[in-house]
Amino acid sequence: MQLSFLAIILRVSCSISIVSMSAYAAEDAESIYDPIVISAERASQSIGEQGFELSGQLRVNTRMWVIRGDSGLVEGRISDSDFVKVQGTPADIKYRSDTKSTVSGTAALLNYSTTNNVVKLSGSAKLLKGNQSVESDMIEYFLDTGTWSAGSTSRVKMKKMIK
Repeated sequence: MQLSFLAIILRVSCSISIVSMSAYAAEDAESIYDPIVISAERASQSIGEQGFELSGQLRVNTRMWVIRGDSGLVEGRISDSDFVKVQGTPADIKYRSDTKSTVSGTAALLNYSTTNNVVKLSGSAKLLKGNQSVESDMIEYFLDTGTWSAGSTSRVKMKKMIK
């Protein structure tokens, strides 16, 4: 997903500092801007590295999803991140597709590959999609197809609510 605009909001103690950066999609001058807003208590980036580390009440918002956790790492160029890795007690994601259906997931570790559009939940993972839920040690959710795969070293528990 080509992100055309990125605003980072960092809360430090009582003061709020705002950093805005924008970049334009290389292939299409008329791209629709899809902002991403990241907030945390602390952030750091090493010189020359593509990506940054965040900690303390981490929250990542876009038009279609929200990720929350205790700490995280965003890899790739700021204008086009490749990967978001978030840890929490638990970390969670809420994703709303173009068809307006909502999927929620929680786990100790959440990895979101923006390149492949796949969310991997690890460690006491739970996924809620419509009237069904899935629990396992690991769950992968494929955003493009709306399908999932679960289980690695433990059994999979599925529930479906019936009216």
